[in-house]
Amino acid sequence: MPDPKLFSRSPQPLYLQAAALFRSNIQNRTWRPGQQIPPLESLMETYGISRATIRQAFGLLEDDGLIRRSRGSGTFVNAELPETPTLLIPKTWAETVELSNQLGTVSLVESSADSPLPDTLGMPCNADRSGSFQYLRRVHTTDGAPFCYSEVFLDSVLFRKHRARIRKSTVAPVLDQFYGARISEARQVLNVIEAGQESAESLQIPVSSPVAELRRYACIDGRVVYFARLEFPFRKVRMEFDLLPHR
Repeated sequence: MPDPKLFSRSPQPLYLQAAALFRSNIQNRTWRPGQQIPPLESLMETYGISRATIRQAFGLLEDDGLIRRSRGSGTFVNAELPETPTLLIPKTWAETVELSNQLGTVSLVESSADSPLPDTLGMPCNADRSGSFQYLRRVHTTDGAPFCYSEVFLDSVLFRKHRARIRKSTVAPVLDQFYGARISEARQVLNVIEAGQESAESLQIPVSSPVAELRRYACIDGRVVYFARLEFPFRKVRMEFDLLPHR
């Protein structure tokens, strides 16, 4: 029996939390492909939630292709489960450029006036942060679906110089192509946060869904010329590490 306080620890609606639990049961093979899921009464008793909440949660799993419901027969895990395509979170500048080249770009907001960098970047940065920046808010896509929500500050001179290209693509490949040899520092930090209203709407996910937040900056000749804050739906990304890189 789950801790009765389990669901109260999250601000997410109850049916989203239930869907996450049920999805986990499928992913870890507690509920196996082709297996019948316990009846509603059993789930109500086990998780202490209502019939309506369970049905809402099942609706999400059905939309994801994980289960099928049959009137009079019950609910079953699909025999063949869909694979969620994932992209590798970059750990180097080269990987950042490679991932960026795979993404399409849809503009949401482009500031009309030059802007300073945010007061805090949310990560350590001792580089020169002076100058004016163009602010861009965008959605990046893969296979025609939203994959990444981004807020970008790009040095205004660089933006004006490469305006046409940047409006159609991600920024990192442009910086790498024209200034790669001059990039003196590039750093990135990853956090796990909850999606806010704007990013949730852009990524077509529920508000408060877990997302991987990347904050990164790049410098040319010791001055920050690019800062970005990006959000990726957690289910669509993966990370890989070589734990013995020097062996």
